[in-house]
Amino acid sequence: MQLLISLLFTMPVFASTQAQDSQTCQDRVERGGSIQMQMRPTESGDCFVSVGNFKINSMFYRNYLFAVDGNLMIFNSFGSGTVSETTGAREFYFFPRRNKYPTVTWNNEQRHLVVTSVTGDEFYFDYETAQPKGMDKAEIQVSPEISKTNKGGVEVLKYKGLVFDAGFRMGTAPTTLPKNKGTFTDETGKTCSVAIGDIFSYTDSGDPYVKYSDKNLAKFLKKKCPKLKFPAI
Repeated sequence: MQLLISLLFTMPVFASTQAQDSQTCQDRVERGGSIQMQMRPTESGDCFVSVGNFKINSMFYRNYLFAVDGNLMIFNSFGSGTVSETTGAREFYFFPRRNKYPTVTWNNEQRHLVVTSVTGDEFYFDYETAQPKGMDKAEIQVSPEISKTNKGGVEVLKYKGLVFDAGFRMGTAPTTLPKNKGTFTDETGKTCSVAIGDIFSYTDSGDPYVKYSDKNLAKFLKKKCPKLKFPAI
């Protein structure tokens, strides 16, 4: 959560219309329309892409973070106050992961930013709202209301792959709680709930990460959730 917050308040540089190579991750901040995009490599070899609206001048907003383990975090700020009472996060993880890093492309003609996740899925962010207006392999629903009661305000439906919904949590990422449960959904709509600690391990600082490669995750789910369909790797 602290990394996400730091990504959202970096000074901008000039925007590019070129897609980033999927094998590189460069420290860059760009603006187009109302969107501020930041790509940030880390010392551990991770890479994050964040998307937010730099024109919003209140503490009520929603931003997005893409990571190399297939994570899409939807971060909500509900005003001023303590982190536990005024922030919340919803997390989705998409599989299988085909690219090393997430990439970005500015489409000035269509007036949207394309973020291509490590699964190869494309997310389209509207220049005016800086919110998702579509996704190439799923339906994405975004509530205009920034509320503590709508689970982050974003739903991903009919995904043509395998998605893990870790849920919504106030004050911290839901995957930081290993005893909680999340839900896998395959492309046919079948679901299976598992403990977050079955899927994630934690760094010394407590940050969660997916502990399985795609092949090992498929083996785990074959035993734990035999009815699920794991996409071809």
